[in-house]
Amino acid sequence: MASSKLLVSRVILLVLASCLFTSATAWKASLYRDTDFRGGHIDLSGSGCVGVPTDFNDKTSSVNTRGGCVVLYQNGGCTGKSLTLYPGTGSHNNLKKMGFNDRTSSVGNCAPRGKREVYNSFK
Repeated sequence: MASSKLLVSRVILLVLASCLFTSATAWKASLYRDTDFRGGHIDLSGSGCVGVPTDFNDKTSSVNTRGGCVVLYQNGGCTGKSLTLYPGTGSHNNLKKMGFNDRTSSVGNCAPRGKREVYNSFK
């Protein structure tokens, strides 16, 4: 009886840990064709790298990060030059000011805390 309770407790702990890890790395973002969150837009989300659909590739001028952190990449597969957008940092409404207008081909999540220095060194 005690061993079955211990097993159930371990399974529950594993499931909870899995949920916490997944939510910590998941992201959502809305990409807009025009500055100031205007024009056509698409909503993307994931827990890793997501390619921008062909009809929206290299056409993003502003981004709503939905309160999270996302990384925009110039090339597919989350490669090439990148721009990290943290919550509260300016110019999400005008990527031209950040030198990244009409360059986004893929979007990914930010590096976990503590890994950011290593992550940023690969840009």
